[in-house]
Formats: sequence, structure tokens, C-alpha cells
Amino acid sequence: METDFQEIREKQEQQEQLFPELQADKNAARRLEEIVEAVLFAMGGTVEGPALAKACGCDTKMARKAARNLMKRLSDEDGALLVREYDGSFQLCSNPRYYSNLIRLVSVPKKPVLTDVVMETLAIIAFKNPATKMDIERIRGVKSDHAVNRLIEYGLIEETGRLDAPGRPALFAPTDAFYRRFGVSSREELPDAGEVQKEEFMDEVQIELKDVLEDGVVIEERPSEETEQTEETKK
Repeated sequence: METDFQEIREKQEQQEQLFPELQADKNAARRLEEIVEAVLFAMGGTVEGPALAKACGCDTKMARKAARNLMKRLSDEDGALLVREYDGSFQLCSNPRYYSNLIRLVSVPKKPVLTDVVMETLAIIAFKNPATKMDIERIRGVKSDHAVNRLIEYGLIEETGRLDAPGRPALFAPTDAFYRRFGVSSREELPDAGEVQKEEFMDEVQIELKDVLEDGVVIEERPSEETEQTEETKK
């Protein structure tokens, strides 16, 4: 096995000597990885592909490739640091193996308690992505201002724009913190909502569009949120 590896290495060195451009390309690729690593270390949080491209002086596709190469290299080395990808953004993280060592220096952060009401709201936003408050209220059948505000406070959702409709309602989508909290890297990795739930979502959207076209955006009177708040307080 060791002899085979040595032969492969010798062939690679011969190719690099015969074709110096191969070594140049290899050095350039490694240089991009190092730039990505430096940027991720300095920023601390997640960094999007276009931002990495700006730092590297290359296009976004090449920057993402460098980030994924770095991710693979660090994973193969299985050292103290790893790169994680969250919905197209990248972050330099410590290896979970050393979590017990790290908490000796810092207090364990308390995760916010997500009640059933908040979880229902979060699930709707995650699967519709983006979703308006009206989307949530039509599916849940009650007003959801309190749950939405809680999710924003917890940093699990954020406003991403406005719907091009009367009243221009706000659109909400999951944040990078949501993907980290639930251990997924993108929307595609979320569990399948199931055909029944998908049909319900589509039915609600069709009803909403019909109401918008016929009567404009009208928010019906919904049951009070006091019941939801009371439920969360008890928990």
C-alpha cells in the first residue's frame, strides 16, 4: 500500500515537472482556500458566496468551490476546525469533539424554548419560504403576530422583502441560525412535509390569491392571541 502511494506521488511529481502549469494551478487553488479560511476566521459568522468572491478576487462559482475544497480538506484532517455550509453561506466552526472542553471556559448558552404555537409558525415559514403573516394565519386559523415576533426575537426568521400585492405585506424566511439550530444546511434537507400538507398549503395560497383579486387584502378578525401567550407562559 505504501509502495503504491509512493509510485502515485512520483508520477504526480513527474507530471508537475513536465507541466509546470499544473503546479501553478494547484498553488492558485490552495491560495484561494487560504483566503477563504482567513475571511471565515475573521468574520466569525456565516459568509455568503458573493462576499467570498469579492475577497478572493474571483467569481462566485470559483469562491464556493474553494470553500468546499477547504471544507473537505479540514474534514479529512479531522482537526480542531471545520467549515459548515448553510444554504449557500459558509462558516468556520470548532469541531464538535471539543465541545466539552470549550464549555469549561464559557457558560452553556440557553436555547429559547419553542412552544407548539411557535413551532407550528416556524414550520410554515420554513416550508413555504418566504411566507407572509396572512399565509400563516390562513393555515393556522388564528392570528400569529406573537409567534412571528418571538421567532424574530430568537433570530430564527427574518424579514426578507415585501410581497408585490395590496398592502405590501412583509415576507419572512428562516435565518442561518435556523439551519444551525436544526442541523440542516439548506431548505432541500428539510424533512418532507408530506403530500397532504403540501396540498393544504397550495389550497390556502389559492384562497388567498382569490381574495386578493376579488376583494383586495382583507385581514379577517381572528381569535385573540391571549390563549397562545398563556400556553407559552405555562410552558
